[in-house]
Amino acid sequence: MSAPQHDPELFDELMRAELRRQPVSRYAIATLVSGLLGGLIAPVVGAVAIHRIRKRRERGTVLVICGLVAFAGWMGVLAYQIGTGTAWWQQRREAGGHLPDGVVHGLDLTAGQCFWSPPASGDTDVLSASCTERHNGEAFEVLPLGEGPMPDIARVYPDTLARCEAGARPLSGVRVQVVTPTTSTWNEGKHRAVCYYHFAAELTGPAR
Repeated sequence: MSAPQHDPELFDELMRAELRRQPVSRYAIATLVSGLLGGLIAPVVGAVAIHRIRKRRERGTVLVICGLVAFAGWMGVLAYQIGTGTAWWQQRREAGGHLPDGVVHGLDLTAGQCFWSPPASGDTDVLSASCTERHNGEAFEVLPLGEGPMPDIARVYPDTLARCEAGARPLSGVRVQVVTPTTSTWNEGKHRAVCYYHFAAELTGPAR
């Protein structure tokens, strides 16, 4: 009696069907969302996602790749801005070259405070400005994140961004972004996130 013959195409189809039954890694989704929005945690979450995908045979490799490519695009834009002197912290308030008064940490912003917005969400310092002077960012809500250990870093960004978007007013030419804590700022007691508007064009007044 001859040995049974294996059909390679049938085997491949069975393997694809088995893979489709595996869950999509939530870390892969977080990488994609963070990368598309320029979140600085994209590479960290992406590394975690790849490890979990390999270990748990989850799906999401394509999402991770797309998120990291988007993140690389943001970094390319930022590098270009730095090279041409147009990065947010290089902006000048007046022709004389004076910087906007005051450098504050993004987590210390209060609702209604205006500033020069960074290109991407994350943990960062900002240059504050009066809302009657040139600016392209305005904080509109502070989200308390509670006490105790820092929440899962892969969830802090997408969760707080979703809360910010839910609480934002519908404004044209505006992107909603969020300042989120890192381990170091969390340990400093900054247990909060700050929602803000990133305006496509500079304003000389508060958001209407």
